[in-house]
Amino acid sequence: MINEKDKAKILQGISQDECAELTKQLCDIPSPTGSEREIGDFILNWYSRHGIKSIRQEIDPNRINAVGVIEGRGDGASVQINGHMDTSFTGTEEDRMFCAELDPVSELRGTVRDGKVFGLGASNMKSGVAAFMVAGKALKESGVELKGDCILAAVAGEISRTPIGPYQSGSYRGEGTGTRHLLTHGIQSDYAICADRSGHSIVWAQNGVTQIRIRTFGNPHAAWGVTREQEPPAENNAVLKMFKLVQAIDAWAADFEKRCVYQSAIGPLIPKVNIGAIEGGAPFRPNYFPGVCSLYVDVRTPPELRPVQVQRELRKILSATGVEYDMEMYASLMGYEAKGVEPLIEVVKQAYHNVCGKEPPPANTFRASIWTDTNIYNEMGIPTLKFGLGGKRHAIRSEQIDVEEIYVGAQVFALAAAEICNWEK
Repeated sequence: MINEKDKAKILQGISQDECAELTKQLCDIPSPTGSEREIGDFILNWYSRHGIKSIRQEIDPNRINAVGVIEGRGDGASVQINGHMDTSFTGTEEDRMFCAELDPVSELRGTVRDGKVFGLGASNMKSGVAAFMVAGKALKESGVELKGDCILAAVAGEISRTPIGPYQSGSYRGEGTGTRHLLTHGIQSDYAICADRSGHSIVWAQNGVTQIRIRTFGNPHAAWGVTREQEPPAENNAVLKMFKLVQAIDAWAADFEKRCVYQSAIGPLIPKVNIGAIEGGAPFRPNYFPGVCSLYVDVRTPPELRPVQVQRELRKILSATGVEYDMEMYASLMGYEAKGVEPLIEVVKQAYHNVCGKEPPPANTFRASIWTDTNIYNEMGIPTLKFGLGGKRHAIRSEQIDVEEIYVGAQVFALAAAEICNWEK
């Protein structure tokens, strides 16, 4: 256990101003999924300037993982602190696919005012990355000896984006792309903390993800010049056929969401089914019956439920409609409840108590019922929990977070890492 003198040395190296300024600087660098190279290079240079060993992992020419290592003696436990560099929105015109209006680009740049940091990615999750960077710097500069390595892993591609149809570039490769590359290309540790958003609560169970495309088929020919009796729309129009499937999926979803609640050690994980997109026909030729209609469904699955089970259930309810369809599952990520994570939980609790004088807030359903890179570590047998910041939206795409929240997170990361890295192997 590190002593009070060493704790004080470490915490002296962490300031609110540095936490705020670094978060602002990260927000100033656009980093949509698939374009994380520029922000990654900034982080690597920052590591080097502060005496932290830097490792550049290239995933493809436009995206990297930025890894910093504070090396220990080699005879103790090691820990990674992980956070993603990509943002929920791209900050470009592509965001019109999601938003009826777009806030001006000036609102997306990093700004510090009124005790908060604003900007695209401020809460999800550039503030979390800044917090563990500042924590690592304080740990390094304190001179406190570590037995094991502390690894700072800023990764690409965590945001929920999945290649399908024409959307095939790196811009659509999220959901753990960077962390899978990280862990399969030499960056390993005994434990890990995922710094993704948790509102300072400790989370060690999370849902999985299944995504499925369903298609219906029509008879593509001119719809005019004949009566409905001669050419029944319900038999010729792929979009109308899809309506029947939508109704069947929505009824199944209501049952699935009640039936598949997972009772974890931190509380219930809530499954969710969302019909996220639909496309059919040719907008430039609406006089034709649509020949193909595609529906895209996202299912957040509880730990222990395999994606193939979702596929089976959907096939059963869709086949009962009598409508011809085909189905393709294009994302399949398991959820996990961490094993062997108890020592990590206690260390983070104690670090938070040292900083704030109280217990961390209990995990809530929202923070636990999503998918983050935490699952990949647990899938690979590395005991991992999620402890991160909070924040919220500021405008349509811009986000905000209290500087105090970043400051607390940085202190907790630093104390927790110092403790874990002095455990005997």
